[in-house]
Amino acid sequence: MRALRVALPLPLPPMSYLPPLGEEGEALGRRVAVPWRGEVRLGVVVGEEEAPKGPALRHAIAYLDPAPYLRPQEVAFLEEAARYLFAPLGQVLADLLPPFPEVRHRVRLYPGADPKVLPKGLEALVDWQEAKGFDPKLLDLLREAGVLEEEVAFKEERGVLLPLKEAHPDPGLDRVLQVLRSLGHAESQAALARAAGVGVGRVRRLLEEGYIGLGPLPKPKPSGPSLEPLPLPERPGRLNGGRFSERLRLLKGLVAEGDHLVLFPEVSLLERFLAFFPEARPYHGGLSPREREALFKDPKGLVFATYGGLLLPFTPRSLVVVEEGSESYKLPSGSRAFIPPLAELRARLLGVPLTYLSLVPAVEVLERPGLTFPVPKPRVLLLDLRREKGYPFTGRALALLKQVEERGRQAVVLAPRKGYSALLLCADCAYKPTCPNCALPLRFHRPRRLLCHQCGHEEPPPLLCPRCASPLLEPKGPGLEWLWEELGQRLSLPLFRYAKEAKDDLTSLLEGAPGVVVGTTALLRGPTLPELALVLLPYADGFLYESDFRAAERYHRLLWALTELRPGRRPLLALQTYTPDHPAHQGLLEGSVEAFPWVEKALREALDYPPKVRMVKLEVRHRQEERALEEAFALRAALEGVAREGEVLGPAPAPVPRVKGVYVFHLLLRGSTERLSELLSRLDRRRFKLDPDPHRFVGLLED
Repeated sequence: MRALRVALPLPLPPMSYLPPLGEEGEALGRRVAVPWRGEVRLGVVVGEEEAPKGPALRHAIAYLDPAPYLRPQEVAFLEEAARYLFAPLGQVLADLLPPFPEVRHRVRLYPGADPKVLPKGLEALVDWQEAKGFDPKLLDLLREAGVLEEEVAFKEERGVLLPLKEAHPDPGLDRVLQVLRSLGHAESQAALARAAGVGVGRVRRLLEEGYIGLGPLPKPKPSGPSLEPLPLPERPGRLNGGRFSERLRLLKGLVAEGDHLVLFPEVSLLERFLAFFPEARPYHGGLSPREREALFKDPKGLVFATYGGLLLPFTPRSLVVVEEGSESYKLPSGSRAFIPPLAELRARLLGVPLTYLSLVPAVEVLERPGLTFPVPKPRVLLLDLRREKGYPFTGRALALLKQVEERGRQAVVLAPRKGYSALLLCADCAYKPTCPNCALPLRFHRPRRLLCHQCGHEEPPPLLCPRCASPLLEPKGPGLEWLWEELGQRLSLPLFRYAKEAKDDLTSLLEGAPGVVVGTTALLRGPTLPELALVLLPYADGFLYESDFRAAERYHRLLWALTELRPGRRPLLALQTYTPDHPAHQGLLEGSVEAFPWVEKALREALDYPPKVRMVKLEVRHRQEERALEEAFALRAALEGVAREGEVLGPAPAPVPRVKGVYVFHLLLRGSTERLSELLSRLDRRRFKLDPDPHRFVGLLED
C-alpha cells in the first residue's frame, strides 16, 4: 500500500499518511488536510512511499485541490533548499508558502453507525455540524475509531465588491460609491465601510440597490510612464553601476518578452520599480491573502515578488535578483535563509538564467561574468574628525547647512541611532549606566530617562555618578534627538524627523519647500526630496564599526545608496569620520562601485571567510552564563576528532554577550555545504539555534 509524505508548514520533516479514503489520482503537490496531535492541519503532499511496517498509519482526511498546487519542480526545490539550509522541509515550506485560505470543516457520525458510540455532549453529530464548535480531541477519538465522517474544503470565494454604476442620487451613498470606484474593489462590506468611514448598513444598501456587486478580483490595468528598454547582446550574470534610470532600462531589456520572475529585498523597492513596469504583477506579503492566492494559482507574465515568489509554480524565461547584497533578503526567523543563494538554486533546478541587478555588487557575486556601467562621480566631502573642530557638527558641516538655508534648498542628516545619545558617561571615572538585563549601556532620552532598546528597561538618570559621586555625567554618541536639538539652535529652516517608528509629514518638502530631515536609515525607503542638496553623516563611523565581518561591505552599500537619494542630481555627501582613508571612502572618491568589493573579497579569502567557504553560526543561549558556556563547549567537544583544523571557531561570547537576561555564545563552522552537513549531523540540533548564512552577529539587537 502506498503512503503519502506530507509536509506541514512547521519545523518538522515530512510525515507519512495513508491517502484519504476513496480518493484516487495524482497526489504529489496537492494540499491536504491531515490529523495531527488531536487537531486537523493543512499541508502539502511532497512524495509517496511504501507504507512502512509497524503501527498502522492514519488516513489523511481530504485533498483540498482538484489538481496539484505545486509542481514536481517546486517540490524538488523545497527538498534541495532544505538540504542547503540544514532545515526541516516543513520549515522551508512555512517560509515560502502563502497563507492557506480559510477552510470549511464539517463532521458527522458515519451513516449506519450506532449513535451510542457518541460521547455525552456530541449527540448532535448524527447530522452534519461545523467542527469548530467541538473539542478537537474528542473528534480525534471518533476519527481513530473510524466512525467520524468529515468534509474539509476551502471556503468558496464570494468575490470582491465592485462598482457597477457611475453615481448614486443620495450624496451620502454616492460618497461611499466613489470611494469604491477610487479603490477599484473592496474585500468585504466591512472593509469598504472602514475605508469610507460609514456604517456597514450604507454599503449593504448600495449592494441591495445594485450600485455595487460581487465579482472576481479585477486584473490591474497597465498604466504608467513608458520606458525604453536597453538591450544587451547577451544576458550577463550580473549588471552593476549606472544611473537608476539606466538600471530600469536594463531590467526592461532583460524582461522584454515572455514570463520572468524579478525578486526584490523589500516591498518599498518593489513598488518603486513597479511604477515603471505597469505590466508587472506584484506578489508580496503586503497583498491580501485573496490576491496572493489568485496569483499563485495563475502565475504568468512578468512577476515582481519578494522572497515568497521563489515557490511560484511556473517556469519563467529568466530570474532577476535586484540588489542581491541587501540584508532585507535575510529571513529573521524560521529557516533564517538568505534568499539570493536560494534564487540561484531555483534557477539552476529550473534550467533558466539568473542575473543580479544592483548598483553595487555583493562580494559573493563578483566572480560572475557581467557588466559594470559607469556611474556619475559622487560629490563627496570627507571631514576628518581628528582635525576638524566642533561637536556633534564641525564648523564646515554647519557652514554647508547654512548654505542650504541661504539657498532655500533641502538637506538630510543621517543619525546612526534613535534617542538623544548612545549613553551617559562619567567624565571622571568613565562609569556608564548599563541595563540590568542586557550587556549594553542604557540610551539617554529626553526628557531625562534612560532606556534599553532591547528589553525596554527604563530608569531615571542619576544626578551624581553612583561610583565616584561626580556631577559630570555627560551624554556621548549623538542620536537623532540630539542632532535635532542642535540643528534647531543653529538653523531657522523647518526641521523634520524620519525614523521607522515616527515619521513627520514631509508634504511641504515634497512640494519643494526648504527644510532639513533628521532621520535614520528609514530615509532610504522614504520619498524622494526634489530639492535635496546635502546629505550629511555627522558620525559616519557609527555605521561602520559593528561586530561582524560584513560591516564594512554594509557601510559601503549604504554610502552608494545615499548618492541616489535624489536620482538625476548629485547632492553633496558630507561624511564626518575618524577614518577618511578607509577603502570604502576611497572607492567613493574614485567613483568606482567595484573597487571596494574586490579589496574586501581578497581580505576574506586570506581569512578563509565567505565567499571562499560557507559559514554557519551555532548560537547557544541560557539564563545562566555557566550553563550557556558549558553547552557551547559540549558542542565543540562533540566535533573533536571529526572537525579538521580551522573548521570550528569558538566558542566565544556573542558581540553582545547578554540580551534580555539571556547569555549568548557562538560557534562558527566553515566548509562546503556537504562538509557542514556532515559536521552538523554529529550534533544534537535541540541544543542550539542554527543560522545557515549569518549576515549579522548581533542579530538580537534593535536600534
